[in-house]
Amino acid sequence: MTNWQHDVAHLWGRRRRMRPVGSSRRKAFAAVAWFCDWGNRAAWGAAAASVLLFFYAFVYAFPNARLTALQQERDAVEHENRAFCEKHGMVFGTREHTLCAEDLMDIRANERQRTLDWLGIL
Repeated sequence: MTNWQHDVAHLWGRRRRMRPVGSSRRKAFAAVAWFCDWGNRAAWGAAAASVLLFFYAFVYAFPNARLTALQQERDAVEHENRAFCEKHGMVFGTREHTLCAEDLMDIRANERQRTLDWLGIL
């Protein structure tokens, strides 16, 4: 074997032991594709979770919050009625106290209707 043939054989053997240049690009592309696939799956999972939370809020939480707010408003009005009527000398549980509370409810209803009329609602 001549000197130049020896060099060519040596280079050829070394080339076989080296990784091809394209394989690192393929691996990088495969890694990016894998990352994108998992990102896409995570995005769809987050969208599904958001839909479930929306339905929970729509079906359960919002109606209960509205009912709780209405009950709190009723309790506050009842407490105000009792405090006002007792302030003016009507003991709780008497007929005068009941009439006073009914009159206060009528006053509130009339005021609410005047406000709605002024705003043009209903």
